[in-house]
Amino acid sequence: MLQRWYPRPEASACTSCHVGARSDWCGLDEDAHAVLARGWRRREYGAGELVFAQGAENDGVYCVSGGTVGIRRLNDRGNSVLLCLAYPGDSIGYHSFLTGSEQRTSAEALGPSVVCHIDRVTISELLSRSPTLGLQLLRRSIRETEQAHDMMFRQATLSNRHKLVYLLLVLVQRHGRRNSNGSQSLDLPVSRRDLASMVGTRHETISRIIGRLEADGIAVFSGRQVIIPDLDTLAADLEVLVPA
Repeated sequence: MLQRWYPRPEASACTSCHVGARSDWCGLDEDAHAVLARGWRRREYGAGELVFAQGAENDGVYCVSGGTVGIRRLNDRGNSVLLCLAYPGDSIGYHSFLTGSEQRTSAEALGPSVVCHIDRVTISELLSRSPTLGLQLLRRSIRETEQAHDMMFRQATLSNRHKLVYLLLVLVQRHGRRNSNGSQSLDLPVSRRDLASMVGTRHETISRIIGRLEADGIAVFSGRQVIIPDLDTLAADLEVLVPA
């Protein structure tokens, strides 16, 4: 069911938002926050609901306030590839705004999420008033480019098993919790098919790799829950050369 946008309060979102201090909007001065307050709104999304669609006209910039948002791209045959995950404090949709193009990707809430939207007129005014915001978005773009280069390097140098192990280590930092016996529990925010697309292989291959990890006692998978008996053992697996 479509959620309604929350009523806009008098104060700017970022002055009270729990992720404001680590978002791209934290460095705005008082006048810029007043501008932001006029063009900002917040919305709740349910799991699977689109924040914006690939090919849609850009209508501004979004900032994740709660939950996890998946950034996807569809090919001409409608196959979906999960490119990356956005977390609270991350700005999304800004590439198409800065380039004046349609959305090159889609953004989907992977679970209950809260996302703020800042309309195009407001963003344009903020960029003209606050060079700090432009610098923040530039830094974010550079970080994302570096992350993409790191991913390309891993795709070229790691086996499929090592790519999955690396991904699990990244996800456990965000979604893991330590159990009383020292093991780690991880609730995967994505499906196994999405895991396969992020690793760059087929679903069947991921299933075989999961079976090997379980046989080696490195991880136990049950639906979307993963139990990692020893995190150091999982990390050490990256040091073992395994043929792709």
